[in-house]
Amino acid sequence: MSRRPHTSSIARAAPALVVLLLLGALTWPLLFTDSGFSGDWDHHLWLMWHQSRAIESGHFPSLFLNSAYSVFYPTYAFYGGTVYAVGSLLSLALGGAPVSAYVLVYLLDFCAAFGGWYWLGRSAGLGRWAAMVPGLVFVTSAYYIVIIYVQGDWPEFTGVSMISLMVAAGLSVLRAERLRVGAALALALSSTLFFGSHNITIMLGLTTLALIGLAVVICVPNARKQITRRGVARVGAVVVPSVMVSAWYLLPTLAYQSRTHIGSNYHEAEEGLSGTAHLVALAHLFSFSRTGVALPAPYYLALSLPVLAIAWVLAGILILPWGNHNRTWIRVLLIFSATAVLVAIVMTHARVLEALPRPYPLIEFDYRLETYVLLTLSGAILAALVLARGGPRRVRIWAWMAVPVCAVSLVGAIQQIRSYPSPGQDRYATLTNYGEVETGDNKDYQDASAPVIPGHNLAGDAIPFETVNADRASFSTSLSPGALLATNIGAGSYLVHITGAKAVGVDAESGEMVLQVDGNAGNAHAQTTVSVSTGDSLPIVLGHVLTIIGVAMLALGLLALIALQARRRAVRS
Repeated sequence: MSRRPHTSSIARAAPALVVLLLLGALTWPLLFTDSGFSGDWDHHLWLMWHQSRAIESGHFPSLFLNSAYSVFYPTYAFYGGTVYAVGSLLSLALGGAPVSAYVLVYLLDFCAAFGGWYWLGRSAGLGRWAAMVPGLVFVTSAYYIVIIYVQGDWPEFTGVSMISLMVAAGLSVLRAERLRVGAALALALSSTLFFGSHNITIMLGLTTLALIGLAVVICVPNARKQITRRGVARVGAVVVPSVMVSAWYLLPTLAYQSRTHIGSNYHEAEEGLSGTAHLVALAHLFSFSRTGVALPAPYYLALSLPVLAIAWVLAGILILPWGNHNRTWIRVLLIFSATAVLVAIVMTHARVLEALPRPYPLIEFDYRLETYVLLTLSGAILAALVLARGGPRRVRIWAWMAVPVCAVSLVGAIQQIRSYPSPGQDRYATLTNYGEVETGDNKDYQDASAPVIPGHNLAGDAIPFETVNADRASFSTSLSPGALLATNIGAGSYLVHITGAKAVGVDAESGEMVLQVDGNAGNAHAQTTVSVSTGDSLPIVLGHVLTIIGVAMLALGLLALIALQARRRAVRS
């Protein structure tokens, strides 16, 4: 009897220790090296650092990036605005440590992805060890590792990682008798980062969740019974303000994305899908090797699916339904499996993707859909494990086969990480000139709707990026009234407010704004001051207002929830 508490504590601590070892095996390059990695790793670190400088000067996230290439370039208005702001605030809270904040968010992403699946497994009734399986398969999958160490896509990795946690927290809030602090906080954090990280991930993630949710509601009667008005209201009370937090950049994105270069070049997106179709050939997807597909860069894009896990699920579909009376989870298993097959078909057939409504072909790379194959596969694994509880001998043998499946997946992930080329540029050098070079003269978000003006005979005046403060800048010109002036302003006229001149088009070579000087018609040589600031259009103003309201609602709601929970504890005691 005296040994039971000690044994019980060890049994409880063992899964936590295994999780720490698992995450350590996957994240050691982040923790124990001072170098960056492939792809856009340095690019996003540099962008986060610049956003932190903007917040320091203006106390609010900026829509614009100011660099030696251009000023008022609307990077944050169209791409991952909130995740850069969150990373920047974390950096400032750590005393101005952008690299530490950047790595810390990556670690949070890993924990959110694995923890969300573990939470879902425990909520479904799985034991501590069995609940680890779906998340372990997901975070050790080849493409999930690729996003961080090969593509270096920080916003996409963050958005993808938040999906399982958002679903787990949302279901907990939906099914609970009352709103609790832990679940509400997890749902608010995951929703804020999901809806504020990566536009393509938002679209594809919501589409996948909507397809699965609709199928479950239609085909699983027991699931419908758990959906109550109070539960939906509780979820909405957390998710809606969390989405509003990102309104400061999402509303301008929705209003103006079609006027940008990348949003208006539909044919380039179709060419991108056709050009990467060979990467998702069946020979690459259904392979035990993680060496990947060679790209025109010094790294490999490993796209192999977890073949053993797929075979394990298929065997379960053949074994589990026989004699199993749990029709609810049988249907859930079939729904997840069918969705995985559907997404895989769309991913491997570019023409199907091109035939979908306009936003979907703009995903640029069809292999991005592999994330949602992996998510639905993990859901199928969870459902199969629930069905296996208390089954006959053949089912128990099949369930134990998940152990070698997980072991092979983990070993493959470790080998995949170790096989990548040595880390590249020093992380701290990224914050100087190197990061700016890596970012490059990006023209994706320049204005494609304005008239194009030949610029070879125009006078030019560049605004030094150091002079832009709190999204405001000004300069003087002695050009005569009506004269055209080529600038280095990267935004379209719909995103900035200009006095002393008016925007009349974009330079044919640079794609940046061309102004027509107002001036004084009575004095052709008078100095004219031109001022540039954030625009005051409805999407921008309303977006800022909704963001402030959303943050206030979350803060006040959290404080009220903490006070209410403390009061309940006091009454009980």
